[in-house]
Amino acid sequence: MIANCYQISDEPQLIPLAANEIVPACKDSGTATWLDLQSDDDNEMEAWLNKVGAGDLARRLSLESRDRSGFYPLKNEIFLSIPVLADSEGTRVADHIALLCKENLLITLHRKTIFTSQQIADLQESESWLPIGTIAALISAMMIDFSRQCREHGSDLRVSILALEERMDEDPETVEAEEILDRRAELVTLGAVISDQLPCVQSLSTTDKSFFKLTDAKEYMSCALTNLQATDRSMEWLDQRITALRSGFQMHAQEKTNRRLNMLTILSAIFMPITLL
Repeated sequence: MIANCYQISDEPQLIPLAANEIVPACKDSGTATWLDLQSDDDNEMEAWLNKVGAGDLARRLSLESRDRSGFYPLKNEIFLSIPVLADSEGTRVADHIALLCKENLLITLHRKTIFTSQQIADLQESESWLPIGTIAALISAMMIDFSRQCREHGSDLRVSILALEERMDEDPETVEAEEILDRRAELVTLGAVISDQLPCVQSLSTTDKSFFKLTDAKEYMSCALTNLQATDRSMEWLDQRITALRSGFQMHAQEKTNRRLNMLTILSAIFMPITLL
């Protein structure tokens, strides 16, 4: 179990808290706090949720639905689970993160590392681009970061596909089938992440819960939504380019096969009479 806690100051900034300060800070109604939990053990997660006073239904959703995408507006809490892009041995994979939001407390639950040290550092410098130190503003910052990852990965994928197309035009012998299949797998992963993130961000941007004060951070949630929508619109174009790449690769492979068959036909025409004699 890895548990990190941050207090959101008025500036706003994220101020790290020691382990013995986590539970009191989470229960202080006058302080906005973020508790980040990383573990595969549901019992450890449940113990922490009990400590910070999560409701029965919110606790059950956190344990049973944190690996399935969904948005659940409860009476005094909001629970959502979304897939995000995470690095795994040099490749991008989809991994879920669950967010349980109360008026002055945000709990994030995940099995693998989601927030890198650089992401935490960026959030800690949030006074330069967030309007107010609230839970809603912090979630907006996270959604912008998650949508930015999708946007950047979509741009990287576009560059990679165009480079493959250029190689296919200039020297198709250098293009391997595995490269095209890898780009296809990346596109499928990105599409799955975006298709599950979009409904949750749209629901967050229109929620009117009294404890979720999104008014001052609505512009930032809209920014995250715009990033996801823009990337989603590019998915069809990227899919068409990969389909064209696969067709071009198959045509080149067929041409190679035909050339070999022609050569075998010529050789057969030369040696068959000699063999007959």
